[in-house]
Amino acid sequence: MITNCFQINEALQLMPVITERVVHELQRPEARIWIDLQAFEPGELEEWMDKLDVRGLSRRLCEEAGDRSGFYPLKQEIVMVIPTLADTETPEEVKYFTLLCREHLLLTLHPKSLMNPQQIIEEIKDSEYWLPERSIAGLVSAIMIDRSLNGLRQTTNLRDSIGILEERMDREPETVKAEQILDLRSKLLTLGAVISDQLPTLESLSLTDKPFFKIKEAQEFMNCALANLKAASGSLDWLNQRIGALRSGFEMHAQDQTNRRLNILTILAAIFNPATLMAGIWGMNFERMPELKYPFGYPVALGFMVLIGLLMYLFFRRGGWFD
Repeated sequence: MITNCFQINEALQLMPVITERVVHELQRPEARIWIDLQAFEPGELEEWMDKLDVRGLSRRLCEEAGDRSGFYPLKQEIVMVIPTLADTETPEEVKYFTLLCREHLLLTLHPKSLMNPQQIIEEIKDSEYWLPERSIAGLVSAIMIDRSLNGLRQTTNLRDSIGILEERMDREPETVKAEQILDLRSKLLTLGAVISDQLPTLESLSLTDKPFFKIKEAQEFMNCALANLKAASGSLDWLNQRIGALRSGFEMHAQDQTNRRLNILTILAAIFNPATLMAGIWGMNFERMPELKYPFGYPVALGFMVLIGLLMYLFFRRGGWFD
């Protein structure tokens, strides 16, 4: 298990806290603590639930609801589970990110590859924009902005990949494979499912009126995260249309190739049909047929067949049948 513990100081900075002291720090009324648990085993999570006195429905949600999105406003806590993708250019799998919010505590649970707390700390340190208030709501808004920006980055990466394939389809359509288009569509559907599940949870959070969760202090920043997600969602609709057009273009090119092959086969059949006809005629078993005893009949017949085939080839060639 990887454990990261931080507290928000008066300068709106996240400062590391020794893991052994974090429970003690939570006893202070002015404490604002973030505990991030990654890649944990069930027994390790239960140990932390005991330390933080997480009980009842909150505990059950933290332990069992990590594979489905949801928003759960409880009496003194808010539990959220949102889907998200790893911070990589080629995400393959949806993971779930759990947040437990109290007045003085934010507990986050997720696999190791989902989020880098150190990166968020650097962003908060570099700009006050990322941490609007010394509150858990402010910290959650910073994390939601980070997740929404990740969605925008993934959307941009997908858009660039589609653009590259579209250019290849225009210039070298024979190099485009069906698997490449299907892979782009799979990524689009995965990203669309993540963003469409994040939006209602974030909208519910922005409208909550829990007194311990001072959402009004971070409303502007929560709206920023919502705007990012809505922008990503709108882009995905447009990208879906582009993938559809790309797929149609691929199918048209494949059909055109099939038609060209059938066209060539038809021409070849037409070229060889006269020779087949002549061979059929001369293959008849009649006693008296012309040229059967002619000394040069066989080479003349072969030459005549080749000449007819060559003339037909030139005719089709001039007519543009091979273009």
